[in-house]
Amino acid sequence: MDRRQLEYFLAVAECGSFTRAAAALTIAQPSLSHAIGLLERELGSPLFERLGRGVRLTAAGQALLLPARRTLRSFQLAASAVRSVSDIGFGRLTVISNTLWAIEPLTQLIGEFRQAHPAVQFSVGDPVRRSDVLEAVRSGDADFGLIDGTPPAGVLESRWLAEHRLVAVLPPGALPGQTTVSVSDLVPSGIVCTLRGTALREMLDNELHVAGEASEIAVETAHLASVIPLVLAGAGAALLPEGLAEDASRRGARVLPLRRPTVAAVHLIWRSRGLSSPGEHFRALAGSLFADEA
Repeated sequence: MDRRQLEYFLAVAECGSFTRAAAALTIAQPSLSHAIGLLERELGSPLFERLGRGVRLTAAGQALLLPARRTLRSFQLAASAVRSVSDIGFGRLTVISNTLWAIEPLTQLIGEFRQAHPAVQFSVGDPVRRSDVLEAVRSGDADFGLIDGTPPAGVLESRWLAEHRLVAVLPPGALPGQTTVSVSDLVPSGIVCTLRGTALREMLDNELHVAGEASEIAVETAHLASVIPLVLAGAGAALLPEGLAEDASRRGARVLPLRRPTVAAVHLIWRSRGLSSPGEHFRALAGSLFADEA
């Protein structure tokens, strides 16, 4: 299996036809069919089901789709790492993001960027409020920011990165028999959350407002990292994004979906003008890295 075969496989999968894929790749259709045939024989399974003028992926083809995209992305990262020596060289990027989004999706974005451009350094700041992120990017104190909610218009540009579904995280054994909960169900046990003005607190306050509940927090902490240990210790329940909740579940917490699903959309923001060369590459990587999920 080589890079060319994977490129051909993805082209056929995306075009839904050998004819259209061959035209997009500017190669002869027999050459494309031969390459896919070799790949199928190597893997020991057909990747496409032929349907008259079109094709569709078999179960084996579906299984190959994501690994093939990741492999081609790794090839691109390797080539970018070599080009970066003479392309963007050294540099430093400053990103401001609350801890929630700094964990996910920012870590993945910085990790992939550093693989391609190891000479570029990063500084990640932790703001108190969403407004601090906007002000830091507008003023030029930060090259990029991560925010949830509707992106601002004006001098800032933005792109969607990810969506995080909120779930309830409860002490072990809490609310036995229930498979879903509302935020009102958590109130009697007390709620653990971060300080007012933080992203997590704003989402919780909104949930409480919609449910007609008072915004009363049993344990208010400045440390996001202490929320899960506090829940596990029986101090109360919390609302957390699914990614953090998975860690809580592995540590013994009871995790339940909300009856009224709540999703936080995370966006990358930057100034419309004045990005450095490393900044332009970082913005481009964000566009390609999360394009499959948009």
